[in-house]
Amino acid sequence: MLAEAHRHAAEEIENTILLIQANETAARVVIESAWGAAFHWICFGCATKHNNHQESHARLGRFLHTLEEGSVARWWEFLDRIRQGGWYGGHTDPVIVQRALTLLENIRL
Repeated sequence: MLAEAHRHAAEEIENTILLIQANETAARVVIESAWGAAFHWICFGCATKHNNHQESHARLGRFLHTLEEGSVARWWEFLDRIRQGGWYGGHTDPVIVQRALTLLENIRL
């Protein structure tokens, strides 16, 4: 994908989050969506800032560290752990959902 396609995908996902986040039963999907939008924002940011990005989430933290994007790498790695806990472990209480959304916001900015 090109940078603008990643930006568009991230914005689409964020708009969907806005539609569903008030639904208590959507917590797992909100966390997963925050993770997905963050991935696209990272791709957009890397492509526009470094003319290089990775089309896979595998080892994305390591890739970000090589670009000297340590803060983004740490936010991504934390969000990835939240995603795993939410999707596979059922850790979906409102505090965790908000933490995922805050990490998404940090990554977007």
